[in-house]
Amino acid sequence: MPQQNRQLAAILFTDIVGYTAMMQQNELQAVAVVKRYISILQQAVPAHFGTILNDYGDGSLCSFPSATQAIQCAIALQLQFRNDPVVPLRIGLHVGEIFFEGEKVLGDGVNVASRIQSLGQANTILFSKEIFDKIRNQPDFTSVSLGAFEFKNVDDPVEVFALANEGLSVPAKQSLSGKLKNVSKKKGTGKWIVSAVVVVLLVAIFFGYKKYYHEPGFVKSEKSIAILPFQIIGSTGDNIASGLVEDILIHLSKIKEFDKVISNKSSSKYKDGKMNLKEIGEELDAVYLVTGSIEVDNGKIRVRAQLIDSRNENTVWADNYTKENAQVFDLQTELATQIVAALKTQITPEEKIGLSKRYTDNIEAYKYYLTGRALWSARNRANFDSAEANFKRAIALDPQYALAYAGIADCYTYNYKGMPQTEAISIARENANIALSIDSNLSEGLTTIGFIQHNFDYQWDKAKATLQKAIALDPNNATAHLYYGNALQYSGETEHGLKETEKAAQLDPVGFASNWVLGRNYYFAKRYDDAITQIKKAQKFAPKNSDVCYWSLGLVYLAKKMNQEAMEEYDKIPPGAENAIDNVDVMKGYAYAKTGNKAKAIELVEKAIKEDPHGYPSYRVAQVYLALGDINQALNYLEESYRNHGLHMFIIKVDPVFDPIRNEPRFIALMKKMNLPQ
Repeated sequence: MPQQNRQLAAILFTDIVGYTAMMQQNELQAVAVVKRYISILQQAVPAHFGTILNDYGDGSLCSFPSATQAIQCAIALQLQFRNDPVVPLRIGLHVGEIFFEGEKVLGDGVNVASRIQSLGQANTILFSKEIFDKIRNQPDFTSVSLGAFEFKNVDDPVEVFALANEGLSVPAKQSLSGKLKNVSKKKGTGKWIVSAVVVVLLVAIFFGYKKYYHEPGFVKSEKSIAILPFQIIGSTGDNIASGLVEDILIHLSKIKEFDKVISNKSSSKYKDGKMNLKEIGEELDAVYLVTGSIEVDNGKIRVRAQLIDSRNENTVWADNYTKENAQVFDLQTELATQIVAALKTQITPEEKIGLSKRYTDNIEAYKYYLTGRALWSARNRANFDSAEANFKRAIALDPQYALAYAGIADCYTYNYKGMPQTEAISIARENANIALSIDSNLSEGLTTIGFIQHNFDYQWDKAKATLQKAIALDPNNATAHLYYGNALQYSGETEHGLKETEKAAQLDPVGFASNWVLGRNYYFAKRYDDAITQIKKAQKFAPKNSDVCYWSLGLVYLAKKMNQEAMEEYDKIPPGAENAIDNVDVMKGYAYAKTGNKAKAIELVEKAIKEDPHGYPSYRVAQVYLALGDINQALNYLEESYRNHGLHMFIIKVDPVFDPIRNEPRFIALMKKMNLPQ
């Protein structure tokens, strides 16, 4: 054949699944389906610069100048064919040479594309490694390897990939059938396959070792991982998907060999898929990312998951699962175990048992718990009420659900509900203790108790011991590190405390709370420039919490005697703005007092006390009166805050605002009552 008749092309094969049976069952429907198929095919292929080389009625052979154009066309086809009347199309792609003999299109590439298409099922796009190599670095495409297949009339095994973009089906490998070689009857085949698999595994391990442990810049011990939000296929599955991610993280975070397991609060921001995996890995400071999709349909859960090295976006491991809804807990264990194995992680016998730990067997209770946690994460008064209601529904279905009791406790520790602190903490303590009575090694329950011990009881040493235990049980518990850092710093161990708070921010790198608390703690350590940088960073992660950031930045600027910059920050707080813990009028009152507008400061404080005579923040009012120069009144309000166990009292030792009265006898007595060293 003359050389000029040959051309390299991306080859796309299509076929309507079950068309013959469709014709036998309902001829009119089959005709409608094929007409729709042909109409859309004739529009989509030229739109992506392709050519329809052969039209078989219920299938076609098309060519494209590039793999990207072929894949884009395949996606466009499948997404349109999901609408009624549905066209159950399978698509196979390969890159290779084609040539023409009369009206026939020939070439080994055509044969391979045809064989790959034969493996497919409705709504699938399968392709060869040649296609994969050309699209692997394009963030618009997500793919999963289905393994190598031996096709009829194809000499060498072909690795086949499935496109896993949202809206597409990813078939389970064991369900695939097509134009494959029949090797089961060949003498000695079984032994040959076993030997080949062993050789392949040894080679893979050898080259994997060379690639990952001898690659320049790779740190052998660096096992940091984040699980990104799973794509939801269809209209259901949100709760199951978020819960799957959360529970896999809970399992993995307890394994000590992992340097860092990123908090779900941080990884959840990537749900929109606007950043590529390398960028996400850099922002989270995570080497490995788990991505996937989930479909819940007719009582079944279908999950595709893959482990990606974010530095080069290579797939380390991938698999597909189909389970009954009630088997979601088995699925969590299976996925966590597979990830641990893929990263060749050494785990202790206790950690191995932990991978299969379940907190409930009731799927409905589990869903209520997940809804409650999602609401709690929003951190506002209304959502906390809804979160508590969902936790209680979970407990009604499973009275031994320890995590749900811990969830209720967390709804009261920060007291966004506006009730007296003594009452709120009593409820928090009761529920945390119930959780621990069910599971004494529940890190979440211990974390809450540790918070109560230093924030409310002022039992600093007990709090540190409790939080150390919580961290030992779950080394990647960002909240436990945050509270431990606070307990250390606020009782006088500043440097050690900051290191723990910095660890919390590393585990939750794009979370608002962890970054804001770190900025606040830099302020308490009088590292004012670091505080400004950190608070501005926190502000980017949660614009809805900007009010507290304006307040915090204003405090720092006032400490630096940058009064104009401070007032500019306070002016950004809108009139009538609500803050769940502090009173905005009192916060602004402090700024006016520090900048010399005493009348305005007193007006705002008196207004706040009049509007909420039982709920105003005594601690913040004390700050205002100290800035006004009224030491006696400031101490009166501080002592009132102590009697009421005000939320902010635990920062009194490190709060720079109170530096002018640290030698006052009443202040010293107050510190002694709170078990704080001078």
